[in-house]
Amino acid sequence: MKRRTAELSADDLQTLARSADEGLRVKAALHPRTPLATLLSLATDQAIGVRRALARRMDAPREVLAQLARDPTRAVRCAVATHPGCDEPLRRLLWTDSDGNVRAVAKHAAAIPRPFGEDLARIVRDESVPASLLAEFAELGGQARCAVASHRECPREWLERFRHDADAAVRLIAETRMGLSLDTRRAFAQHRLASYRATAAGSLPWDDAKMPALLADRNERVLLALLRRPDFPAAFYTQITDSPPPAVRLLLATHDALDAAHLQRLLRDPLADVRRRLARRRALSAEQFEVLANDDDTWVKLELVKRPDCPEACLRQWSRAPSELLRRAVFRHPGVTPDILATASALPDNHEEIAKHPLTPQQILVKLADSADLFVRGAVAQNPSTTERMLSQLARDPDSYVRLHVGRNETCPLSLLLDLEHDPDFVVRRHIVWRADCPLDILERRATDENANVRYAVADHRRATAAVLSVLARDAALFVSGRAKERLSGS
Repeated sequence: MKRRTAELSADDLQTLARSADEGLRVKAALHPRTPLATLLSLATDQAIGVRRALARRMDAPREVLAQLARDPTRAVRCAVATHPGCDEPLRRLLWTDSDGNVRAVAKHAAAIPRPFGEDLARIVRDESVPASLLAEFAELGGQARCAVASHRECPREWLERFRHDADAAVRLIAETRMGLSLDTRRAFAQHRLASYRATAAGSLPWDDAKMPALLADRNERVLLALLRRPDFPAAFYTQITDSPPPAVRLLLATHDALDAAHLQRLLRDPLADVRRRLARRRALSAEQFEVLANDDDTWVKLELVKRPDCPEACLRQWSRAPSELLRRAVFRHPGVTPDILATASALPDNHEEIAKHPLTPQQILVKLADSADLFVRGAVAQNPSTTERMLSQLARDPDSYVRLHVGRNETCPLSLLLDLEHDPDFVVRRHIVWRADCPLDILERRATDENANVRYAVADHRRATAAVLSVLARDAALFVSGRAKERLSGS
């Protein structure tokens, strides 16, 4: 008959802790009578499940939690961060853990005290801090040790210690701070960690024997370190892998000296952002432009439309494209011609943009001035190329939106302004007053306008005379009289 779990002796529990069966070791880790020495031995167990079970034990001793807080496995450290017995010294260790997930769990379990967060931020910003503060953070998590190793006041003996740190990022910072010899950088080029190989890629001479292996490396970090060097030789592009990671392809697309083979592959890259970057290149051959012009992605074509050398044929084709964004970009292009605008006017969705374009032919503007769409008529009314005859027609439009745009048009003749200042809609009258070149006689008449908003516009106008402002200073509307008094006092 099996002995009941509660009756197990210390020797029995120690036997379970040494068992080859992971399940039995988990039972020993969770048993309420397991001695502290046995629990400490289980805290270094090879099985993650045993260590996690120990970290989740509600009555786990503080000594065990302290050992598990430095466990190499993220899941174990996360379990410690949420443990009710995790005190502030252990939280400080986990708040500065090298793993962002552990830091997030620790911050969620208990908010970081403001002084602690500010001290860490000062070290990260490389500000001058007391040596005792650096020493305190040098014993905390990987994030804190990285910050201390990078700090300008970090003593050399600490850097020597950090060179043997358990965290690879800390070791790399210490190695770099102490100065890397050529032999060290060559050793880094063969290191299993990409961060070390990237350090070698960013500093080894181009003619070094280790460079071909780095150029053939498929790791994103290593390739980016190589390609970001300003002296990257054009002859080395052919040695880079034919299918680099996305971030590397994005960077390659910006290199003007890129070899033809890579460029051809990037022109048909599955990632639209890569093709978009290619469309921004300073120089594109006619063949390359044609490939990108036939791209299915609208944003690629938008980048091509922004180019001053965009061919007229493409502008004409895209002026009737399904994408409104693309059509608007065409109309903003400095190379757009009246003929392109006339052709694009066949599409009703283009009417508003064409109606406001200064190069639109007069015969098109005449047609658009009779449009049933008030926004199209309003666009014609604000077009500086609209003739006086059309402006006169639009000044009698039944919709005030169109009439106010006639009043805002810089080429609007004085005779129309004098008519529009008596418009039944106060918004139109106010837009006449808002004109920077509004005649003084109009300002004087509008100072007695029936609408207070129009009178306020007069009081606010820079050309309003002292006589006009004196009248408005006695206005019944307080916001009008207040503004007039401010103008009279010079404020």
